[in-house]
Amino acid sequence: MVDRVLKALGAAHEGAVGVLLADGSEPGPVYFDVGSGGHMPSSTRWHAYDGRFSRPRAAVLRDSCACG
Repeated sequence: MVDRVLKALGAAHEGAVGVLLADGSEPGPVYFDVGSGGHMPSSTRWHAYDGRFSRPRAAVLRDSCACG
């Protein structure tokens, strides 16, 4: 039954790993300083929130869904 429901929902319910900070808030994207230029790459993947280089440090991992 569950497999049938998940197949029917399709890409609307694709998941990912998200993070929460110690205060319970969800951080914004992490920007990577790659030198000069007009584009600053960013990421919201969980491994970017490691506390290095003044980045926020994740307190917990959580699940997130494409549907919000």
